[in-house]
Amino acid sequence: MIMKNYIKKMITKFYFLGFGILSFLTISCENELNINSDPNNSTKVPISTLLTASEVSIAYTLGGDATRIPASIVQHYAGHRGQPLEYAQYDITPSSTDGLWKSSYDALYDLKSIEKEGTKSNDMVYVGISQLLQAYTFSVLTDVFGDIPFTQSLLGSSNITPAYDTQESIYTALLALIDKGINNVKLNAGKKPTNDDVIYGGNIIKWEKFGNSLKLRLYNHLSKKNPTQALAFLNTNPSLILSNTDNAKVNFVDNAANANPIYQFDVLSGRKDNAVCSTIVNKMKSLNDPRVPVYFNPVANNSAGQAGKYLGNIPGGDTDDSGENLFSRVGSAYASVDSPVMFISAAEVNFIKSEIYFRANDLINSKASYENAITLDFSSIGVIGINTYLLDSQVAFDNTLSRIMEQKWITMFQSSYESFVDWRRTGFPVLTPPITNRTNSVIPRRLSYPQIEINVNNKSLSDGPGIPIPYQTLKTRVWWDVQ
Repeated sequence: MIMKNYIKKMITKFYFLGFGILSFLTISCENELNINSDPNNSTKVPISTLLTASEVSIAYTLGGDATRIPASIVQHYAGHRGQPLEYAQYDITPSSTDGLWKSSYDALYDLKSIEKEGTKSNDMVYVGISQLLQAYTFSVLTDVFGDIPFTQSLLGSSNITPAYDTQESIYTALLALIDKGINNVKLNAGKKPTNDDVIYGGNIIKWEKFGNSLKLRLYNHLSKKNPTQALAFLNTNPSLILSNTDNAKVNFVDNAANANPIYQFDVLSGRKDNAVCSTIVNKMKSLNDPRVPVYFNPVANNSAGQAGKYLGNIPGGDTDDSGENLFSRVGSAYASVDSPVMFISAAEVNFIKSEIYFRANDLINSKASYENAITLDFSSIGVIGINTYLLDSQVAFDNTLSRIMEQKWITMFQSSYESFVDWRRTGFPVLTPPITNRTNSVIPRRLSYPQIEINVNNKSLSDGPGIPIPYQTLKTRVWWDVQ
């Protein structure tokens, strides 16, 4: 823990020089980044340092396992060997999710420490931001796993075997936590974050928009449980992320040691075993989508005569492409050395609005939000040609949910964990499972609980959702995913 705290102290000071420190932290201290570690020492670190560390840690997680595993399910990615191939063939085991679980709860410990220490010192902007980011991180966890430790999860040494809460109760608590976070940020009391808040620089108005946008996202997740909640909230006219200047993201640095997490995995690691999926590549090519050259890199080498083409691997395909002669990789928009990791974008919020209005049969506002969403995505990544694209008969708003969700699936290529939620809720886009798979051709509807919980928190897991059954648990539904 001494090394861990020292590294955290250095993160703020060397933020634009030291993203690599966090990667080193994640690798070097892996055994202590778990739900059963004692976070008490972290409270000795200044809350400004903890805020930077937690925001960057969440970004690395979102750009790492939180993207790679769901991306293989919703056919954004299709790795051709190694771990990425396992994901694409639904060979997702408890050990597959250890990293996602540990890094998420480690960030949550830091955020909880900010909340505790900030409350003591009356630094309420820090408290509010920490609560909003806790709600965000817990929501990603419960959406991919279902029931998770929540109420008892951040108690440290006073409870090293936390019980599992139901997803239904977690959602109720998260919505309340968002309200608390917004209220505390708006109090504007005590010390104010500046550069230590690498998402918004302490901008209170933008954090309020973030909280409301997260709340709208979660209400929309419940579209199969309570279809009217999202519309009711939207009708209160909340302040939302509706401009790219308000996008919630962490920017990375043009330096190999401080690189974007996708770039680290795909390029710096030297693994060369991931690839993008033919499903999304072919769909975007069929639409003459101008985003293709920045979403994907062309095939790099020419021994197979494919250099310069945009080609995806078929889902679950195991033809080796370690020489990068056959398949494209993630492109410059999201996998350059300095590409940002997005938490919530204006494009996503507009897609959510479009879906909500569609369900309410308000097709005029649904169309306007749909077109705004695509326009904002083009603008955010510097792509031109939006007017021609929106007029294409295969893209133009056609009064169907499938059209909205197909375009959202394309846009959320940078946030596959959300596309995984959308696919389970709506069934769109329509996906065909790979021929080779471990689930009898049933597309997974959740991830397996991690091996570390089976080893360390076995009784609570058994008393709660149960020990995962290899490949069978993947086919079961979370609470909001009703048939």
